[in-house]
Amino acid sequence: MGGAILGLIGFAIVAKISATAMYDYKPGQFLVIDGGKSPDKQFAIVSGEDKSGNFGVQLMDAKTKKLIGPLEEVATELDSAPDAYRAHWSPDSKHVGISSHEDRHLLRNVIYRIENRRAYLVETPQLLCHAVPDFCQLQKELSGAVKLDSENYYDAPWKVRQNEDASEIIKWISPTRFVVSEESQWQVKERDPTAAIGQYGDVEEPEIDPEDVLTEVVKLLLERGALDAAVVHANGDALAGGARIAQQPLRLQQSK
Repeated sequence: MGGAILGLIGFAIVAKISATAMYDYKPGQFLVIDGGKSPDKQFAIVSGEDKSGNFGVQLMDAKTKKLIGPLEEVATELDSAPDAYRAHWSPDSKHVGISSHEDRHLLRNVIYRIENRRAYLVETPQLLCHAVPDFCQLQKELSGAVKLDSENYYDAPWKVRQNEDASEIIKWISPTRFVVSEESQWQVKERDPTAAIGQYGDVEEPEIDPEDVLTEVVKLLLERGALDAAVVHANGDALAGGARIAQQPLRLQQSK
């Protein structure tokens, strides 16, 4: 079993819209994604199509070029080009994070533990609520947030709505510690979230739409911060230490 790995988390809320990146693979062709080769040169993360034309991201034996297995949790709905996927290997090649777009406004990051030539999903806690729990409580008080991965995102009534979300490992600082950037953008109606954010930033009220003068909408920009978070393996084994906020404060700045 693998040990605990800790993440130093940086948050940022900014607007990032990604263009679709496509690639025309030959049947059975797989190409190494950006950063896909492991430091020990034993493995590679590749994208491509099998002989039946099914696209996916897979773990490959870098020496024999044989596929080991699919990495099914990696988002593949939007892009197919290998450089649209980025791998971030730990220095000992025992963990890898893979970031990819689920849609234009949603960049997903998944982490795998590599053990016995297999990839095991590593689950991470909800980092935003560890950093600014009062904002998450405000979401609950406003009947919950409509998030980008909600099935009825465009049709559901909302008082809190997520507009952008991105998560990506920036670098590994040891075999078990890494730095992550998390970016997210939210809109809030009817309530001023300033108190929920507290010392961590400012809230901007955008220009009022003449057709919606009775509804107050504020946008948040959570720029930087840090916390240590123990991750939980997919087999359900809780890792020691739980999740805790580090000393560096989060900072909000006004949205553009």
